[in-house]
Amino acid sequence: MQQYLINTSAIWLLSLIIFDVCFRRESYHSYNRVYLLGTFLLGLFLPLYQWQDDSVSPITAINTSVEKIIITKQSITETITPETTSVQPSINWIFMVYILGLLISFVLFLKELITIIRLYKKGDKTKDGVWTVIETGKPHSPFSAFRYVFISDKKDYSADELQMILTHEELHGHALHFIDLMLMQAARIIFWFNPLIYIYANRLAIVHEYQADAMVDKSPKEYGSFLIEQAILKSAPALSHSFNRSPIKKRILMLTKNSTALSKSKMLIALPLVLVCLLCFTKNAFSDDTKKKVGNKVTYRGNVFEFKEWPVDTFTIVDPSTGEEKKVIRKREPSPIKMNGKEIYTDNYRDDGSYIAIPGLNTIGVLNASSLRQYLLDNLKDEVQQLSNDEYEIHLSNIIIDGKGKIVYYDYDGISFQEYANPKRAQKTIDSSVQVSFSKRIARLLNNVPSNTGAKLNGKPVPFMIHNTEFRNSIKVENGKIVSQ
Repeated sequence: MQQYLINTSAIWLLSLIIFDVCFRRESYHSYNRVYLLGTFLLGLFLPLYQWQDDSVSPITAINTSVEKIIITKQSITETITPETTSVQPSINWIFMVYILGLLISFVLFLKELITIIRLYKKGDKTKDGVWTVIETGKPHSPFSAFRYVFISDKKDYSADELQMILTHEELHGHALHFIDLMLMQAARIIFWFNPLIYIYANRLAIVHEYQADAMVDKSPKEYGSFLIEQAILKSAPALSHSFNRSPIKKRILMLTKNSTALSKSKMLIALPLVLVCLLCFTKNAFSDDTKKKVGNKVTYRGNVFEFKEWPVDTFTIVDPSTGEEKKVIRKREPSPIKMNGKEIYTDNYRDDGSYIAIPGLNTIGVLNASSLRQYLLDNLKDEVQQLSNDEYEIHLSNIIIDGKGKIVYYDYDGISFQEYANPKRAQKTIDSSVQVSFSKRIARLLNNVPSNTGAKLNGKPVPFMIHNTEFRNSIKVENGKIVSQ
């Protein structure tokens, strides 16, 4: 979320700077409106877009010894005793402050809406074509909302002045300016903490007035004088278009402003702007996809994962190639047990293969290891063609799915020759370019995993780790194709 807000703000700031330098004083108002709305939406959605393959930065190095492969095949995900969920105080306070600001912004929005509703109910209403003119009896500048024009009293205006008001407000209606206002009001509520939102709203409101002013069929002198008269009146609610909201001097100057053909060529600046934003501010352009480890916690893509260290134990194994018994010290890699302070649940199995059910845990519809493995192998055909005839193992583990069914963490340690049946393979290596090809493709596939529901505990979404026994099974490749898996 933090990186999203940084990228979004960067796009908005860059777009506003270009607007103020190149377009703000020009008279192509329709283009300026499209530019402001377009760059605002660009900043809102482009940081969510991912246009290139992810790289994978595993924390632990690849180790493909015979002992590790055998141990990995025998290691079983142990049951993790649920602990009380702890929420970091700083995150809690930030969330509380955000919610407080959200509520205040929403209350201010309701206040403006209630003001308009009250003026509508208490005012005298008359029809004028498609417009309803409402005389409020209160001193304020004329303003419009939807198909309603609010004025203090018709007696305060001559027939020509009233026609100027209706013409001006009619343009607001035909151009659907009210949709822009509601969009910016929603943005003010959700992003109340971002000052760029208020700058966007201000610039857009001014462009609206420029567009409406240009449609009034009066001389600049006559219309300018009327604008000055309205400037001394009380302003209108923020949810409406008001005569005196924008700087009057700039509006009068804009009435006689004509942009040259040379100035219109500046419109092309929008194209390199989009390209720069695409290259620099998409989801993974500036996103830090490396895993940062501090103590037993790993930060990855905005989430914090807490890992559990497993005790060392010793057991006897038989080397399948020699029949010799060996004492092996097993040191399992740390396993993630919490995500952002919340318990990570998983399929739990005993060493004998029996299943341990967790009361209240519902995994129906959740992606399982078997289907995920099949999904990956079905989509790795181009990469498999780079492998020689042999047996291989994909080292993929700690696959965590959030409550929405999206994979948010995994450890990938590359692809190696399967050593369990033939220890001599330990001396063989796979070309680094092939490893890179596999890692990029697997990263992309995991980021676009088929939709699933996510796990629930007593009806509430919880993080879930896929039991990765399936990924310890080897695949056999012949002539660039998987012949057994």
